[in-house]
Amino acid sequence: MGDIQFLSSINTALIGHLHPLLVHLPIGIFSFAFVISLFGAEKRKQFDAALSSALLTGAASSLFACIAGYLLAGSGEYDVDLVQKHQWTGIATCTWGFLAYFIAQYRRLLVWITCAVMAVAGHLGGTLTHGEDYFFGLVDEETTNIVEVKDSTVKTPTEAPTTDSIAEKASASREISLYQDQVVGILQNKCYSCHSKIKKKGGLRLDSEDFIKQGGKNGAVLTAGDADNSKLYTHLVLPLEDEDHMPPKGKKQLSASEIATIHRWVKMADPFAKTTIITTSIKTTEEVNAEEPPPSPTVEKTAPVLPTKTISIAAANPGNIDAIKKLNVVVTPIQSGSNGLSLNFVNLKNFNSKMLDQAIGLKEQVVQLKLTNQAVTDLDLQKIKQFKNLRQLQLEKTKVTDEGMDQLKSMQSLEQLNLYGTTVSDKGLEKLAACTNLKTLFLWNTNATAEGIAKLKQALPNLTIEAGGFAFKKPDSTKK
Repeated sequence: MGDIQFLSSINTALIGHLHPLLVHLPIGIFSFAFVISLFGAEKRKQFDAALSSALLTGAASSLFACIAGYLLAGSGEYDVDLVQKHQWTGIATCTWGFLAYFIAQYRRLLVWITCAVMAVAGHLGGTLTHGEDYFFGLVDEETTNIVEVKDSTVKTPTEAPTTDSIAEKASASREISLYQDQVVGILQNKCYSCHSKIKKKGGLRLDSEDFIKQGGKNGAVLTAGDADNSKLYTHLVLPLEDEDHMPPKGKKQLSASEIATIHRWVKMADPFAKTTIITTSIKTTEEVNAEEPPPSPTVEKTAPVLPTKTISIAAANPGNIDAIKKLNVVVTPIQSGSNGLSLNFVNLKNFNSKMLDQAIGLKEQVVQLKLTNQAVTDLDLQKIKQFKNLRQLQLEKTKVTDEGMDQLKSMQSLEQLNLYGTTVSDKGLEKLAACTNLKTLFLWNTNATAEGIAKLKQALPNLTIEAGGFAFKKPDSTKK
């Protein structure tokens, strides 16, 4: 009995989701009938048989569309009031269509009424599918301002001008709500059409603080302070072809700066509270045009840093870049005007060690390597150590152990290393003492102890260690 009910629910859902397909048939047919109705009396007689057939087919197909629409409305993902208006105008279209077929004496008038009612039903249906402003709304230019957010859990990057430009900065502080001032606008333009009062795809609404915190049918979408576990961010940076990518393929996508704004917002300890921001205006002798690439979903609490040393890197072979991109690895320049590259493996669902073999073709150019939450092992670190210009390595939530730290000892260019959520212990930290250029190390949720961290700090006094419960900072050289 349960199997029958299950199959019945599947068939109901399937028929319901045919509604957007079925509804276009009567629209086309009734539009054809309307064109014929505009002809003169003599010419209309020549098309009388065709018009009768069109009206019968249109009315019948609209009946099937109404049935499918009724089943789709039962999903509960749409605004009830708007659904009822769309439903009754759809039924009225079907009814007037049949009347136009059967009452030939007033056919011309009835066709016009049918098409007028159909236009209203179509507008309401478009509003349900695409949002209130889908037809008359203006296409807004992107107005999101990029700001630096001061928050207790987030250290944001400072923007550095290129070496061939002279910059003058002026800063001012003020208090705003990042959610109200920036995030709401992004969600309204790119997300409300599917996740608001009108349409609640997946049971998710994003049009208020309470609904965002509530999540949808598949659980929470926002984990404050943790972008890596917030679908509201991670689904934005999935490959476009991924079925979980948001917005879906074919919808208007978020820009790099909008994704970066969502990332900064999600990483805040209290995303809905007011926060202090620093707005920075930069005047340069040359125009600097560097678009910030979207950050990867990572648990690290400091933004990626640029190399502290000038790097002279030869340009990559375009064929090698294309090859790694075909694996859905995100490849972006580390900064404008540089040949250095960032490789992001974070959102791959089919990661394997052979992908790193493909990446070795770019071993001279890779400056940043993101492998968060992938099945990276100590053997893979033997390949990674070949990236001689690698400055930043993200290995959080991977399978690397103390043994793998032997491979990192030879990476003298390494400046930032993230080992969050690994099994690395004090034994592995002893090996990292050989990385004399290491500037930042993340050790949350590892097996490292306070004693082991203190010992590494003695070996590398300029190293900043972030370890959750305790943190060691660079000593203040001005104090005696």
